[in-house]
Amino acid sequence: MINNTNPCPNRFTMPYTVQPGDTLNSIAKRYGITLIGLIELNPTLRLRTLTEGMQLCVPKVPERPPCINGSLYTIMEGDSFYKLAQRYSVPLNSIIEANPDANPYDLKVGQEVCIPNVPSFCPFGVVHTIESGETLSNILIRYNTSINELLNTNPGFNPNILVPGTEICIPPISYQECGPDSGEYIIKANDSLATVAQAYNVTPSALLIANPNLRPANFIIIGTKICIPTE
Repeated sequence: MINNTNPCPNRFTMPYTVQPGDTLNSIAKRYGITLIGLIELNPTLRLRTLTEGMQLCVPKVPERPPCINGSLYTIMEGDSFYKLAQRYSVPLNSIIEANPDANPYDLKVGQEVCIPNVPSFCPFGVVHTIESGETLSNILIRYNTSINELLNTNPGFNPNILVPGTEICIPPISYQECGPDSGEYIIKANDSLATVAQAYNVTPSALLIANPNLRPANFIIIGTKICIPTE
């Protein structure tokens, strides 16, 4: 701040002009930063009163990155580039290179980032090619999805007419992170909601509450990561 030639030298910050009615708390809240963090970005605030027209440094609002050969992803709580690289089998360096203006150490919830090499018409889902003789129920059961989810992901798709060779997008199941009060378990052969609940001495309802993005049928799909409540 308070440097008219270069008020915000940190490339992850930008200048903000104080408006009537602004307070330090309101500015901090608007830009997703704590009051202490705002003061750290503007050390002379300790000695000056906030006045209309004053310029402060605030966290830079990330712009939507260009994403020609990939898909845009919205950052959620707990995300990191490392986790996204693992989740979508994309090299970490590729994600960093695709998002040159994003600070890998300070990703904001709601920020959009580019995940390269993900089909734009089916972001983070599975591309399925309809085979001869395949039925709608076969597809829904195979991927454990609903007709509404399928229609929402494939505008113009007619579920009554399946044309062999047509590519459709199977929507992804919402990804989740296990919280500090839960452990992780990977579904194995012969597992089910009931058997996993019994093995960990919890109720099926408690298990579903700990995994709000999963359907009961997901507890029989080998490889599915679930959260086990520990409290």
